[in-house]
Amino acid sequence: MAAFICSFWWLLLGVLLGWLASWLLGRSSKIEPATSDGIDYAAARAAGYLISSPQNLEIIEGIGPVIANLLRANGIGTFSQLAMAPMSALQSVLANAGSRFRTADPQTWAEQAALAAGNRWSELRRYQDQLDAGIRRV
Repeated sequence: MAAFICSFWWLLLGVLLGWLASWLLGRSSKIEPATSDGIDYAAARAAGYLISSPQNLEIIEGIGPVIANLLRANGIGTFSQLAMAPMSALQSVLANAGSRFRTADPQTWAEQAALAAGNRWSELRRYQDQLDAGIRRV
């Protein structure tokens, strides 16, 4: 009987150690998933951005969820696309969306998006610190 109890405790200890090792290994693999979209998520987090993809246009100062969805609906869905979009195209998208978007100013959006697309997250943070709702402070 004593041998059975001893074996039980060793089995329980083995199961617990196996679970702990599995949990630790699983955790480390979830820290930085392999990405093919070119975004350095660790650098983005270090600069204070919580993004899940290059389609998170809301991190651009001056773009909220409604404008981000409006841009996506008009074919501008990633940082790279926003960075390359002509100012006239951005202004046209806003104008066609109605008068409630008159206050939105896309003057700095392409520059911010270029920094994000280039994984220059610290520079983007410093640049956005100089903006007010996406507009350069005077």
